[in-house]
Amino acid sequence: MIYRFSEKTRRFLSCARFFAVVACCLGAVAALAQENETKPPFDLSEPAIINEGRLAFAATCVYCHGNAGSGGKAGPISGRTDLTQDYVFTTISNGKRAGSLVMPTWKDSLDEPTIWKLVAYVLSLQAKPEPNAKTQ
Repeated sequence: MIYRFSEKTRRFLSCARFFAVVACCLGAVAALAQENETKPPFDLSEPAIINEGRLAFAATCVYCHGNAGSGGKAGPISGRTDLTQDYVFTTISNGKRAGSLVMPTWKDSLDEPTIWKLVAYVLSLQAKPEPNAKTQ
C-alpha cells in the first residue's frame, strides 16, 4: 500500500523532522557543555595562588574594582558572599554588561590559569565570619 500525503502534510512532516533534528543537536550540545565545565587546575584556597591572583588583580582589575576590591568605577567586590567560582570565572573570561557599565572580556588577554588565580583572589575577599567573642 502506498500512502500519498497532501502537500500541506508533507511540509508539516518535513518541518517536524527538522525540529526533531535541531532538538537532538541542542541536547547533544548541552550534554557536551556540562561535561566540559571548566574546573580550576589548582586549589583556590592555597595562599600562594591567592597571592598570585592579588598581583594579577593589581595589574588588571584595580582601576575599576579598587584596591582589594573596595570599589571604583565598578562596585565593590570585597565582602560579597554571593559570588561563586563559576560565576567569577565566567564573568572575568567573557565580560559583563550592566547598564552603562561594561566589564571587558579577558579570555583573549589572560590565560586560563591566570583567570583562575584572579578567581582565587576575588573569592578570598568574601566576608569572613566574625570570630566568636570570648566570654568570661
